[in-house]
Amino acid sequence: MDATVVFLIIFPLGVICVNFKNNACSNFPYYYIAAFSDHCSYNPDVLSTVPAMVERHGYNVKRHSTTTDDGYILTVFRVTSKNKEPTKSPVFIQHGITLNSANWVDISNRSLAFRLADEGYDVWLGNIRGTTYSNKHKSLNVNMSEYWNFNLDTMAQKDIPSQLKLVANETGKAGHIFYIGYSMGATVAFMYASEYPEESQKLIQGLVALAPVVYLNGIRKIELVKPLILSVIKFLSVKNVKGLFYHETYIHTYLNRFCKNVAQIGCAQLLNWIFGKSVQFQPEDLLLLFSSFPTGTSIYEFEQYVQIAQSKNFQKFDYGKEKNVEIYGQSEPPTYNLSKIKLPVRLLYGEEDSLTSQENVDRLYKEVGSTNKEKYPTPVNNKNEAYNHIDFIYSKYLEKNLYEKLFEILDSQFQEN
Repeated sequence: MDATVVFLIIFPLGVICVNFKNNACSNFPYYYIAAFSDHCSYNPDVLSTVPAMVERHGYNVKRHSTTTDDGYILTVFRVTSKNKEPTKSPVFIQHGITLNSANWVDISNRSLAFRLADEGYDVWLGNIRGTTYSNKHKSLNVNMSEYWNFNLDTMAQKDIPSQLKLVANETGKAGHIFYIGYSMGATVAFMYASEYPEESQKLIQGLVALAPVVYLNGIRKIELVKPLILSVIKFLSVKNVKGLFYHETYIHTYLNRFCKNVAQIGCAQLLNWIFGKSVQFQPEDLLLLFSSFPTGTSIYEFEQYVQIAQSKNFQKFDYGKEKNVEIYGQSEPPTYNLSKIKLPVRLLYGEEDSLTSQENVDRLYKEVGSTNKEKYPTPVNNKNEAYNHIDFIYSKYLEKNLYEKLFEILDSQFQEN
């Protein structure tokens, strides 16, 4: 071990091992004394990369890239087991807003990508434009405001089909891809599938929406911060600032130091405020989350979510009446017609999720046009462990509360007759 980091302090009553690299503690207060506490240890996955984490845990990883027709270069990681070739369908997983594909591989054997690979699936991890692994462009760069001229509609129309076609071409299994979308990953999936119903059916066999964010009616936290968000967006637009959080290396390094040395409980409480109260988020995962959150995001993604909340419609971006007429041919933004979706759909939602509600999930379920659709609270039979928004990624009970139902859906409910 590194002698400059780990050493022994000898006291009359014993020996204390000191490791200043310790970054995972079993309780939040222990972070204050992480270097000295036997309740803390070093986790090499903190501030690591997706390929490094995948290889460290004994899986194969291959980096693929695809370029959208507007020039954004996206990275998709393929993860497979080293012990056996994939025997089941490709699974494409799309992350949420201000996140990236690291969330599917950063919690060791609890990670969704690894569990799917263990089950024989061919796993593909998507990365939306602007995020850590998809921040390149044919002629622009992230320091140019023009790079960030996109919204949720753009990603649904360009990033999602571009990534799915890559998976289809590499595997030869168009029409047999299972799509798992978390939060915003579900938002853009429903936008894409309703806008291009025939194309989506040619690529996707079934769509699983985890913590789906589609309708935002009555979401108290969004109502509280809506004026602030709109004011900040207006200010940033005047300053010609359209991208946020894209200096990830500096942001994540700072957050790791801050949440470890200064405000561990405060960082945990912030997560509770954003995502909903959780009794399932483990203290040892705190710095793992802040190793990939937040990541590069356009201000227009946030603005569109606020517009959806205000209008109570699942709609395209509102540019204002005059520009709407120019772009859409009408003064109001069009709504997405969810009845056009004919894909098999499964909605898995958390009853403690502060970014969705039973009413909004029920409305989404009712409006989706598929005759093969189901919705399930997560977990299905235990309200005492009801998920909040972030629990779909980091719950200590992922295996029994999420994965069992997810594998049932993929293994049986989505299989063709």
